[in-house]
Amino acid sequence: MVSLLSASNVSVNFGGLSALSDVSLSVEEGQIVGLIGPNGAGKTTLLGVVSGLQRAKSGRVEFRNADITGLPAHRRARLGISRTFQRLELWNSLTVADNIRAAAEFSRAWRSNVDPDAKVDELVTRLNIQDIAASSAETLPSGLARVVEVARALASEPDLLLLDEPSAGLDTAESKELSAVLQDVNEMGTAILLVEHHVEMVMSLCSSIYVLDFGRIIGSGSPSEVRKLPEVQEAYLGSVV
Repeated sequence: MVSLLSASNVSVNFGGLSALSDVSLSVEEGQIVGLIGPNGAGKTTLLGVVSGLQRAKSGRVEFRNADITGLPAHRRARLGISRTFQRLELWNSLTVADNIRAAAEFSRAWRSNVDPDAKVDELVTRLNIQDIAASSAETLPSGLARVVEVARALASEPDLLLLDEPSAGLDTAESKELSAVLQDVNEMGTAILLVEHHVEMVMSLCSSIYVLDFGRIIGSGSPSEVRKLPEVQEAYLGSVV
């Protein structure tokens, strides 16, 4: 596989608190990589460092073997990194279609060949949300809203999609539907770095998993390897599986 993202020895401090300490991970082309751990472990902080919304105290972030450590978030987006957030961040006054269209319009600043209307048609079909395309975003149940948020993030045609707890607030059926959507997105060529508390979703989707605890990587490997690590079981998995 070809390296897409590499974060090396990333450290972040908030005052006297060490949020991340010498954290390293990588995402290869076509991979879905999981990032799990207890609340407060530093998962969202690491996504912030990768996306450019959080400045690191030290460390290096590379994308396609180019150093992007000092680039702001909008420059990283133009390179092909897109993300969602823990809290739903849809534009509630717009329809589903217009949420996607607006994101596609923004991306025309660096992708002049983007046709926003065609992108809307492509994504609502690809994610099977044609029936709600004309609905106001504020009327959607959380499960559908999460799918729309993924669709909007895909409107810029990213190479890497950063997802921050996309199954939060979803029931079992909605989580399974979202897993199918993410699998489809990945099979179409988008790599994913997935922060998620739904352990079974992570184990079923990801080829590689990193486990954070108190800002440090305490284990990594394939799903089967991670499940067997005593330190991971003690810190996290033993309490949820």
